[in-house]
Amino acid sequence: MSLTATASACETDARHRPARTVAALVLGAAVGLVAWEVFARAVAPAWIGGPLEPTGLIRSLFANALGWPVGAAAALALHLATGLFAYPAVFFLLTRVHSLGWVADGLLWGVATWFLALGVIAPMAGLPFLLDVGAITWATLAGHLLYGLGAAGGFAALARRLA
Repeated sequence: MSLTATASACETDARHRPARTVAALVLGAAVGLVAWEVFARAVAPAWIGGPLEPTGLIRSLFANALGWPVGAAAALALHLATGLFAYPAVFFLLTRVHSLGWVADGLLWGVATWFLALGVIAPMAGLPFLLDVGAITWATLAGHLLYGLGAAGGFAALARRLA
């Protein structure tokens, strides 16, 4: 292979890396969301007596903070968009500054998203800070840790494979 052909191949790979990174982020986040949903629907009910309902938090936020009624489908779409696009974008930017490895990054991602949900959004939605630190608080933390680990691990594995 000539030097020109090698350089051209490298330039083509470089142009595709952003798309591959975005794909790895979104697919990794999907792994995390599946982990969250399985936990929220199958494990949490046995622990706290009912499923975790992030759409309820979103609906409360819009109703209480903005006075806008939001339907269940719109709340679900916002939940999925946040988990698939917004959180991964922030995760990616922060881990470019400093990464502690995918496990620690994933755990920190889980704690950060949990605190954002229950420490920031819940009070804005008219609910108690950290939902008064009851069983639902710890179940939600467990779910967010699974989301963070699944998303970070999925991203790490896919980024290596798609590189």
